[in-house]
Amino acid sequence: MKQTDRVKRSSDGLRVYVMAFTSGGLKTAKRLSGILSHQKDAEARFFAPARIMEASAAGRASGEPAEAPAFSSSSLAEFTSLAFAEADHIIYIGAAGIAVRAIASHLKSKDTDPGVIVMDEKADYVIPILSGHIGGANALAVDLARALGAQAVITTATDVNGVIAIDSWATENHMKIDRIGNIKYISSAVLENRRVKVYTQCRGRFAGQKAQELAGLYQGFETLESLDSQGPPESSDSELPLIVITDSQSLIKDVRKNFPEALVLIPCVTFAGMGCRKDIDFLPAEELFEQALTELDLDVRAVRSLNSVDLKKDERALLMLAEKYSMEFNTFSAEELMEAELHTDAEMSHSELVSRVAGASNVCERAAVMGALGFESDIYIIMKKTKRNGVTIAVSCI
Repeated sequence: MKQTDRVKRSSDGLRVYVMAFTSGGLKTAKRLSGILSHQKDAEARFFAPARIMEASAAGRASGEPAEAPAFSSSSLAEFTSLAFAEADHIIYIGAAGIAVRAIASHLKSKDTDPGVIVMDEKADYVIPILSGHIGGANALAVDLARALGAQAVITTATDVNGVIAIDSWATENHMKIDRIGNIKYISSAVLENRRVKVYTQCRGRFAGQKAQELAGLYQGFETLESLDSQGPPESSDSELPLIVITDSQSLIKDVRKNFPEALVLIPCVTFAGMGCRKDIDFLPAEELFEQALTELDLDVRAVRSLNSVDLKKDERALLMLAEKYSMEFNTFSAEELMEAELHTDAEMSHSELVSRVAGASNVCERAAVMGALGFESDIYIIMKKTKRNGVTIAVSCI
């Protein structure tokens, strides 16, 4: 399987940017290089101010090669701007106060900011200071501390008290969060050992399986059969915190209206497959994509990836669509597409014309199935091939 460059930060190719403030920090960064090189799918880049790099170079014997890793010269401000634009995790090696001032003007939202970690130059302490849960900074800090023989300093309340952090759980289980501010209602309930209602309405099996797992992580989670059973406004049950797991755009709208403090989790495990005429305009591609969302009552945030055949890896309309709706864009060879039946019980459509042009008897349905690989779950086609104005689409889920 081949993939184009991702059009958004991706969970399966973490970019870690490291900045050392001092010559001592430079040595610790070199230790980190060896550790991060063994992290699966992690790409690390290392930076230091020019004066630190010059001092390090001056300290080497004449002709002695520089030690790995290669460092890029950067000011603190330039590094921070670049890292916030490109990295999944940022590590500052030096004083926490310097790091805090550097990142302050870049902060946007806890669901989009990268994870930020500060380490002292002797690597005694590893301290996540931003996006500990959703950004994964807490988990990375613990891993790095273990490898360095250091102490991870975790300050988030749920972690300190050893209870589930619902935002971490959602991120780890491929779910997006609607109304990030509502996390606090669930976290406070769990910290105070209060009951929390959980309702799931989602196509496929993935969400239901995850809801069952969630119920086993905290004894106060109680499953609802329907939102009506949340209770009338005057009942005590109606005041209980509520988690709703769904991919339905209409249900999300209703929950926002009727349960404004509910935390909605959107499983991001739906996959679109698309084919099109060469050099198709963007508008027909977008119109068909939006038509599919409407017909399926599917929230766009549930669509994890847009998938097609290798011939379309540079198709501008598809690339623009993936970028606009924050989807991964994956392409597959014709041979890979023809293996789709190995991964689903769904019957595939067939087109002689498509077979001659693309080398596969169908692009959109097969691509939708192949895009769902990597999850240990059955794959279902929830929208068969639909064609309009030179564009085809199919949708799968797990």
